[in-house]
Amino acid sequence: MAYSVEKEDIINIIKAGIFAPSGDNCQPWEIYFDGGKLYLKNIKSKDTSLYNVKNIASYIAFGAMIENMIITARSLGYEISTTLFPEGENSSIVATLSFIKGQPVFDPLLNFIDKRCVNRKKYKPMQLETHARESLKKTAAQFKGAELFLIEDEEEKKKLAELLAVNDRILFENKNLHDFLFEHLRWTKKETEKSRDGMSIESLELGFLQSRIFKFLSSWNLVRFLNFLGFSRLVPAQSYKLCTSSSALCVLLMQGLNSESFVDGGRVLQKIWLTAASLGLSLHPMTGVTFLIQRLRMGEDKGLSNSHRELLIDIYQRLKDIFPIENKAIIMSFRIGYADQPSDKSLRLSVEEVLVEGVPS
Repeated sequence: MAYSVEKEDIINIIKAGIFAPSGDNCQPWEIYFDGGKLYLKNIKSKDTSLYNVKNIASYIAFGAMIENMIITARSLGYEISTTLFPEGENSSIVATLSFIKGQPVFDPLLNFIDKRCVNRKKYKPMQLETHARESLKKTAAQFKGAELFLIEDEEEKKKLAELLAVNDRILFENKNLHDFLFEHLRWTKKETEKSRDGMSIESLELGFLQSRIFKFLSSWNLVRFLNFLGFSRLVPAQSYKLCTSSSALCVLLMQGLNSESFVDGGRVLQKIWLTAASLGLSLHPMTGVTFLIQRLRMGEDKGLSNSHRELLIDIYQRLKDIFPIENKAIIMSFRIGYADQPSDKSLRLSVEEVLVEGVPS
């Protein structure tokens, strides 16, 4: 196959794209290259979680992938022309990327594409430095329709933390969410390196004893029994502590509620995350509740119990009192701050495992 882009360059661009985050590191993509154009295909079977209503979680992941590819391509002397959903929103082709040869433009964030990661450790009790706060807001402002809110006031953080932490209760009361999480946990180094997807148990930062106990919770029948004893009502306490101990709780909004809004929002999120990494900041998505709220907003409440629907409607109303989320996509809620290095980082599939030569059928 004749390449209009240097083969080594396209491999490096794809490799950078693969470093994008995805739900539980499920990596829902297949990438086609026909010699001059990349096709990013959504493999829907990779993310069947209730969080991924109408593929929005996957679209955010693809947006992050596109941002990584653009930063890398420019450093190699290519401009990228991106077309979202060229065959319509019902197609599995999320985007096509065409390359135009130009002059190399180096972005300092390039050096952080393979360093950016989730850090689930407890963050240090430190306020955001003024420069860091301004840099994060400036990064979001580069994208039309994006709004980044940073909650740093202690009382306001407590209010928001209480809402976000409810996700952990729902996760252990909903079989779909529970099973999806445990299907993507890797319990040994050998298992992690073999699959190169999902999350290692070390990355959850549970500690030795809790990690061993956590494996028993993979049994849904056991969890159901424990819930009768009040287990699921106690689980959110840990997330609440993590949220309130962070430097800031953040919410990223994007104008509009269509599929393109979530892809564009993924680009913004990735640029913010890379900027955070460059500033020595750690970031941890705390966004399950917002995805479930998005599910209700889209009229897709199948799979949720009546009690969970009522709980989420209440949280949605309370979130509207804090953020102007009406008619806007909630891309991500996350905590940010200063922390020690994570115990482990998620691995990625190789380029060879996701790249297909030719045009997708």
